[in-house]
Amino acid sequence: MRLVIIGTRKTGTSLALVSTALKRRLAVTIISNPEDRLEGVFPPEVEIKYLPADVSIICEWIRKEYLRPEADLRITTINDVYASVAAQVNSALGLPGPDASAVTRAVSKLQQKRILTDNNIPTSGYSEFRLSDHKARGEALHRLQLPVVIKPSEGTASNGVKLCCQHSEVISHLDYLVNQKEQRPDLVPSNTVLLEEYLPGTEYCVEYFDGHYVGAMRKSKRYGAEFLERGYTSELDIDEKTLRNLIGIGARAVQAAGLDWGPVHIDCIVHNGFASIIELNPRIAGSFICDIVRDAYGFDMVEHLVDKLQGKKVTVPAGFLPAAYASVNFFLESDPLPWSFTEKGELSNPFMHISYGPQHLSNRRRRAFVYVRNLIQNFQPETN
Repeated sequence: MRLVIIGTRKTGTSLALVSTALKRRLAVTIISNPEDRLEGVFPPEVEIKYLPADVSIICEWIRKEYLRPEADLRITTINDVYASVAAQVNSALGLPGPDASAVTRAVSKLQQKRILTDNNIPTSGYSEFRLSDHKARGEALHRLQLPVVIKPSEGTASNGVKLCCQHSEVISHLDYLVNQKEQRPDLVPSNTVLLEEYLPGTEYCVEYFDGHYVGAMRKSKRYGAEFLERGYTSELDIDEKTLRNLIGIGARAVQAAGLDWGPVHIDCIVHNGFASIIELNPRIAGSFICDIVRDAYGFDMVEHLVDKLQGKKVTVPAGFLPAAYASVNFFLESDPLPWSFTEKGELSNPFMHISYGPQHLSNRRRRAFVYVRNLIQNFQPETN
C-alpha cells in the first residue's frame, strides 16, 4: 500500500506522518505545489511529484500511475489549502476519508462562519466582501468598527491575517491582499475576505478525532498584529467548568460541520469562562500540537490517522485533563539572534526530556524550537 500526501510542510507533523508510514513499510508519495521545494526534506525513498492543486489533474495523474488506486493507495493532507483537494480526490477515487462536501465547506472561513452562526455556536461577528468588488469594499469600510481582524476566506498558517486598529491599516492591508492574490494565489487562494470582530481573551486549541475530544492546549502569541505563534502548552490555566465549555463548543462545531472522520483542529478564544470559535481546520494539526496531544493526553493522532487510513479500528479514550506536561516554544526572526539553534539536540534525565533545533518557516517568521515533556505520566483513560 502507498500513502499519498496531497499538500505537506517541511517540518513537524509532515515529517512524523512520513516516518510513521515508512516504519509500517508503506511507500510514500507527496504531491505538492510546483512552487514548493521539498528536495532533501524527506528520506530519499519518498517520491515527490509537483502538480497544481487541481482535483482533475491529480486524479488523472494517479489513474495513469496506478491501475488499482482503490486497493493500492490511501490519501491524506497536512495543509488547509489542500484539504478540500485531498478530500475530493479521495471521493473521486472511492478511497476512505472525510466527507468531501463537509471539508470543502469547512476550508472556507466564510462557510465556517455560516455553519457556526446557523447553529448558534459562539463565534466573532463578521462581514465579508470580494476583494475585486470595490463598491462592497467601500460599503464595508464605511460600516467598519475598530479594532478588526482581516482574514482571507481561504488560506493556511495565518497568512494574510492581521489585526487592524486604524482605517489606514485596514486599507493598506486590503491592498496588500489584492497584490498577494495576484502574486501568490497558493497563499491567498480566495477572492473573499472577512472583517471579523476582535475578541479579547486567551487562545486555546482543541483537538478532535472521529468527532471525539482528544486534547486541549493553551496557545501563546507574539505581541503585535499578525498573531504569530510563540508556542503551545498543556498547562491550560483554566478551571474545569471553563474547560468543559471549551470542549463542548468545539464538539458542537465538529458535529455541525459534519467532520466526524479523523482529525479536526479548532482554535478558540476564552474570555470570562466562555469560549468562542475563531477557526475550524478539517485536517491534522501541525506546530507540535500532535506531539503535545500524544505526550500530555496519551493519544497519538499521527499513528491513529494512519491506522484509520489502513482500515484499522481506532478507539478514542474518554480523556479530559492532561495527564502529563508538554510544551513547545518557538523562536522567531524578531527575537535576539542568540535565541536560536544551528543544530538539533536533546537533553534528558529520568523526569524530563528536552529537544531543540532549527526550524525555518518564513511564513511564520520562525527559526527554532524547544520542546519539553514530562516523562512521569499518569494515564488512566476510560474508553468509549
